[in-house]
Amino acid sequence: MKNTLIAWLFCLPFASCTSPVTQVDLSGQWTVCLDSTDVGMVSFGGKLFDTSITLPGTTDEAHLGPKCTLKPALEKPQLLHLTRAYSYVGPAWYSREIQVPSDWKEKDCILHLERVLWDTQVWIDGQKVEGHEESLTTPHEYDLTPYIQPGKKQVLTVRVDNRKRYDMSVNDLAHAYTDATQVKWNGILGDMYIKAVEKTRVESLQLYPDAASRTVKAVVSVYNSSSQTAPVNLSLQVKGKDDSKSYASVEAQAEAVKGYSTVELTCQLGDNAPLWDEFNPYLYDASVELVSGKSTSLTTETFGLRDIRHEENKLVLNDKPIFLRGTLECCIFPLTGTPPTDEASWEKLYASAREYGMNHLRFHSWCPPEAAFNVADEMGFYVQVELPVWSVTLGKDSATVEFLRAEAKRISKEYGNNYSS
Repeated sequence: MKNTLIAWLFCLPFASCTSPVTQVDLSGQWTVCLDSTDVGMVSFGGKLFDTSITLPGTTDEAHLGPKCTLKPALEKPQLLHLTRAYSYVGPAWYSREIQVPSDWKEKDCILHLERVLWDTQVWIDGQKVEGHEESLTTPHEYDLTPYIQPGKKQVLTVRVDNRKRYDMSVNDLAHAYTDATQVKWNGILGDMYIKAVEKTRVESLQLYPDAASRTVKAVVSVYNSSSQTAPVNLSLQVKGKDDSKSYASVEAQAEAVKGYSTVELTCQLGDNAPLWDEFNPYLYDASVELVSGKSTSLTTETFGLRDIRHEENKLVLNDKPIFLRGTLECCIFPLTGTPPTDEASWEKLYASAREYGMNHLRFHSWCPPEAAFNVADEMGFYVQVELPVWSVTLGKDSATVEFLRAEAKRISKEYGNNYSS
């Protein structure tokens, strides 16, 4: 669960604010231009367009793209799969004005787009931001620091290209990307924001609990965007998520070189530290604070203590046999055509499955958003996520293999601390 310390505030110049604004929410009205002829790379970056769209959302919801002409009938096209009311596959350009606070001059500015299909590229005032993202399963993020002018209005442009990039499924049936369940959408879903972060900061926190020894190892990735090595003080605290009971704390000092460095910290939680399972889904919050000079960076991750393994033909969780009673979840959300990114929707879905005696869902050839993991952890519901692949030719195309290996690493980094999976 990503709980990086962020103030959820709009970028508004209220003189009476006492807390610094550390995030600019990008949800709301944008402008959009469909680029079916793929000519926008020449001049679309930095433009505001005539058509408006609400994000997070999709071109389907905005009634953009070719309209479905199928009539209700007991025939193959209607019965074989779901069909979008509006369908668009190709590049779409999304632009809006932004303004980050003037006191962000000493910060790094990171753009966060929770879920996008498939390839994104970004411009600020028509200047191309370095890099591109192509994950089907994890957030797309860009470092906007060299392009942002704090206190000034600028134009942010995001190009989303949902055309197929790799041969990872037979007849386009992998549920991460298929017309069969309406998931070839174009748009941006979930959280959208620009956040201000320290030059020297905790970039990620990966947790490795051991139920047998009641310990947790924290692998802290520290990022230093400045050119100077910075001494840092790190402190790790582990508390019960719901009861705030303190279990352990440890401190360390390190040198943060330019770029990435790693520090490992291990906490002993105590012999009576509760384990996680479907009957008692006890969760912990692990918080790492980094202090470097006058700057502070705080990141919190939620985890559970559990050990899962197999003994011959049995699955064993915390030394007790378990039986998975579940079904497939094939990214079928016909009312929206997109997977939900809010926790209330996933709580309703898991509760419905539990009413039928289930304790497990297999996400067939796709990986759900973060909210699905968070709720499963809280409810004690087992989930099985998969790479976006359903192929009989896997291994023949090296580019596809490299993409899937990168996706596996991204999924592990983004959702690996969740213990329902």
